[in-house]
Amino acid sequence: MAQDLFFLLYRSSAHRTLDGDTVIGILSQSLRNNPGNGLTGFLHVDRNHFLQYLEGPRVPLMRMATRISKDRRHRDFVILAEGTIDERFFPDWDMGQIADENLPSDGILAERSWLNPDAEIDPMPLIQAFASHANHLTGLDISEIE
Repeated sequence: MAQDLFFLLYRSSAHRTLDGDTVIGILSQSLRNNPGNGLTGFLHVDRNHFLQYLEGPRVPLMRMATRISKDRRHRDFVILAEGTIDERFFPDWDMGQIADENLPSDGILAERSWLNPDAEIDPMPLIQAFASHANHLTGLDISEIE
């Protein structure tokens, strides 16, 4: 029997102003830890906010969410959506980054509704839009960061 896949989408604010080294550090740590836990997903940083999507087995996923929520680099940690999925949206990304400058200028990704602390968002169209957009971009392989 195949293992159930779970997903989690969260938003948080950076405790301090983000710089490139901090983001690379988070991505590098994810690239080291995620494969052993069966986790894949993406991290998007926008206006000192994190939007991260993780998918994989429930126990490691929830353990990671707890660790992130306690991480001093984050504040205002909010789970926007969680649940089960039939298949991974980011099967080849131990942790990918979709940079702000790579987002389209129109549509759901351009709206940035997830930045609003009171946003009522439908997570699946947002996740699917990120996945679709990621599949159209080239040069997003960050495995060299390790």
